[in-house]
Amino acid sequence: EFPDQCFDTVVDTFGLCSYDDPIVVLKEMKRVCKPEGKILLLEHGRSKTWDFITNYLDKHAERHAKNWGCVWNRDLDKVVEESDLELDILHTWHF
Repeated sequence: EFPDQCFDTVVDTFGLCSYDDPIVVLKEMKRVCKPEGKILLLEHGRSKTWDFITNYLDKHAERHAKNWGCVWNRDLDKVVEESDLELDILHTWHF
């Protein structure tokens, strides 16, 4: 276990899909990050604008999670909101 406020920057890339409780993980990141520090996330999750992608993800989510340990249709907006993190910048990109 790391002490409180010990890191200048905490980085997570494509990991929130794999945790059983990503809200707890984000709260832990906040705990170990210095008040003037940054938490940088590069993630993937549920689409709010592309229904056909969301439908595909929902249809195959259970099988994908069993095979790969990735909950690829997780609503990350909701996860971040429930973690009480304050967003400075949010970029979304769909390809």
